[in-house]
Amino acid sequence: MKRILIVFLALFFWQCTKSEKEQSAPKIKWDMQRLDRSLAEAKSAEAIDSILKKHPEIGIGYFSCPPEKTPFLARDLFQLYQNPSLQAFYKQSQDSAFFGGDRLEKELHLAFERIQQEFPGLRTPKIRTVFSGFGGVGGEFTAQHLQVSDSLIVIGLDFFMGKKGLYVPPGVYDYQLRRLEPQALVGQVILQYSAFVNRQNEDDHTLLSDMIWYGKGFVFTKKILPELADSLLFGYTSQELAETNAFQKEVWEHFIDKKLLFNQEELTKNKYLGERPKTPEIGPACPGSIGRWLGWRIVDRYWKQNPKLTLTKLMTDPDYNQLFLKSGYRGEPEKE
Repeated sequence: MKRILIVFLALFFWQCTKSEKEQSAPKIKWDMQRLDRSLAEAKSAEAIDSILKKHPEIGIGYFSCPPEKTPFLARDLFQLYQNPSLQAFYKQSQDSAFFGGDRLEKELHLAFERIQQEFPGLRTPKIRTVFSGFGGVGGEFTAQHLQVSDSLIVIGLDFFMGKKGLYVPPGVYDYQLRRLEPQALVGQVILQYSAFVNRQNEDDHTLLSDMIWYGKGFVFTKKILPELADSLLFGYTSQELAETNAFQKEVWEHFIDKKLLFNQEELTKNKYLGERPKTPEIGPACPGSIGRWLGWRIVDRYWKQNPKLTLTKLMTDPDYNQLFLKSGYRGEPEKE
């Protein structure tokens, strides 16, 4: 009898805990549509035209197609989907290792639930997915990997097939492709979305200000997606991450010796923040966009030193200089 009572109590408390967790998840207005599937399954150009007219956010917003040219876009897309190569590419995208099933929907839904917990009342954007074979490459209408606003997110799934995809996006290098793996997609969406809650003093254009703006975006993303690998977030290899952390002091000293922190020259800032395979100004092995990564180290240090600080406060406070000073960061490597 005693054993039965213990089992009953254990089940009771487990159910209570489960109910509390279910209740704690905030309700969000969820509107995600897998239009990649609707477009691929369309039996005619007219059917695609109907989809595009029903969803102008795709035709006008994503493909930059004016309304009067929608029938031409529909015709081009239908012809693309008749191509055996694109059919094979799309079919691969529906494998479980890519975007088959509902894993993508679940991951995005969980991410925006977590955002709602941190920012109560924040509107959840609509989400649409498309698959166009990179817009047909060289056609009249454009396509891109992501289009993110505070009200709408459009994802070009074909751009996130990674190295194992049958095809890779044109003009994309290996160091960029690391952020276009299927497992990186949700992280890149959340990173771009963070810009809409990330406040910055618009009158201050120093390198340090931009570094911390990027750093806050990374902290936001890692808070919402703690399971996301750094390699998928930053696009650095495991070796680059390890070496950059180990030689962090040297990277920091370069910024100090060259008096870079308060530099406002766009060319100089782009060398340290822009898309580049390497940062040769520091060393041949130093990865590109090192200023973004260094901004993350500053903000992450400040974030960890202030456990009572809310994510809302961190993101909406534009005073980057106080954040930097209070972080006490001086290039110390992160302890393993």
